[in-house]
Amino acid sequence: MLKSRLSIFTTRSRRLVFPTTQSLTISSSSSSTSTTKRTINSDSLFALNLQCKVRPEIRNEWLKQIQEDQLCSRRDEPDCLQFVLGQGVDDENAFYLFELYRNKEAFQHHGQTPHFQIYNNFIESSQPYIGEPEVCFYHPLEETDSTTKRSIQKNSFGLNVNLYPKASVRNDFLKAISDNKKGTDTTEPLALQYFYGEATNAPGQPELDGDTTTSTSTSTTSTSTSTTSTSTTSTKPFYLHEQYSGDNHGKEGFDAHASSPHFAAWEDFVATDPFEKAPEVFFFRILEP
Repeated sequence: MLKSRLSIFTTRSRRLVFPTTQSLTISSSSSSTSTTKRTINSDSLFALNLQCKVRPEIRNEWLKQIQEDQLCSRRDEPDCLQFVLGQGVDDENAFYLFELYRNKEAFQHHGQTPHFQIYNNFIESSQPYIGEPEVCFYHPLEETDSTTKRSIQKNSFGLNVNLYPKASVRNDFLKAISDNKKGTDTTEPLALQYFYGEATNAPGQPELDGDTTTSTSTSTTSTSTSTTSTSTTSTKPFYLHEQYSGDNHGKEGFDAHASSPHFAAWEDFVATDPFEKAPEVFFFRILEP
C-alpha cells in the first residue's frame, strides 16, 4: 500500500520505478505464428492488485486508516476510478486491494495527496504488516472506458489472480483468457467485473526501463513485487481482478462463473500445462460500507 502500493520505492537495496511512457506491445492472435499487436501507452488504464497481512493487535486501526484513504481517494481524486478493499475468506488479517486509475500519472498524483500522506505516516510509524506486502501493477486490457468511476457493490465477492504463461503459448493464452472475459462480461448476470492485464515489470526486473519515481522514492519501506523466472524464455506475468454478486457475500456469482461454458473452455486450456508455475488465486470478501 502506501509506499508499498504507491511508489514502490525501494525493495531492499533495489529501487523500483513507475512504468515509463515507453509503449508496451502485446499479441492477441490465437495463432502461435500470426500476431495481431495492440499498443498500450502512458494514457492507458493503470491498475494494481495488492495483498498484505496485518498484525492482529493493530488490525482495527489499520482498517480505519486504509478506509479513510479509500474514501478520500474515491471522493477527491477524479482519476481514481475504483478503490476496492477486501478481507481474506479464511484469514481476517489478510487483506487485498484493487485500485484503478485513469493512467499512470493519476496513480502518481495519488501519492502526493494529503490523505495518502496521512495514511503513509501511519504506516511508517506503526509498521502494521506481517512480512512484506506484494503489489502487482498492470494495464487492464480490453477496457474501452478510461474515464468513468466504477461503483462497488456491497456484500460482493472478489478475487485477485497471478498467472505465469509460458512464452511458447502466449498467443493461445491471450485467446483463452479473452474468451473467458467475453463470456463473463456478456453472459453472467452476477459477474460485476473481470479485469486482466500484463505486468508492467519484466521477469526478474522491478520495472520497465526509465526512472520516473516520485519525490517519495527515498522511502525505506520494503515492497515485494511479483515476478517470474529470469529465464529469457519467460514472459511477463498476467494479473486478474474479478468481482461477483449474489448470495453468500457474492460467492453465488463466482460459483455460477465456475460452472459456465466459457470457464470450462478456460479449464481445458489450463489442462494443457501452459504455465511456468501454478496460478496463484486469492479470494476475499469486499468490504464496502
